[in-house]
Amino acid sequence: MLRARQLIPPLTIQTPEGRTVRAWDFKQKKNLVIAFLDAGCEVCEEFLRALAQRSDDLGEKEAVVLAAFLEPVRFGLADGMPPEIILGADVSGRSIQRFLGDGAIASRSRGGRGVFVADRWGELSACWIAQQHEFPSLEEILANLEHIRIACEECFMPEWPIEG
Repeated sequence: MLRARQLIPPLTIQTPEGRTVRAWDFKQKKNLVIAFLDAGCEVCEEFLRALAQRSDDLGEKEAVVLAAFLEPVRFGLADGMPPEIILGADVSGRSIQRFLGDGAIASRSRGGRGVFVADRWGELSACWIAQQHEFPSLEEILANLEHIRIACEECFMPEWPIEG
């Protein structure tokens, strides 16, 4: 199990267009929200659509979402997704196992589900393992991204508010 402040393991997904995307492609550029979702699952797709509706907030927090499925992504699901959300398949299951553990893949159609937030250097900030499709609220995810932005060493800002 991954722990906060640990570097995230490698993540590689194939987009519906055939492009290979790696989490490390965004190193030193973007904060990451990594979501492992089930293909063809209405709850997972609803979570994804809710993230898409908050794409402006993700952009403000300099974040991109990498949504990984065990099966190739349906073209229809990727249609209309904002640039802050990249969908792709981890057909081998290697990335999902690295993040969620060896027992994460119960069957090919229903894999492990989880959401991970990492800063632009790949350091894990928060993770939620989604039991019974209970995903974190968007407010929790965005608050965590805001904390990363405020705590950023580059910004020279403290991790907590200073009382005056």
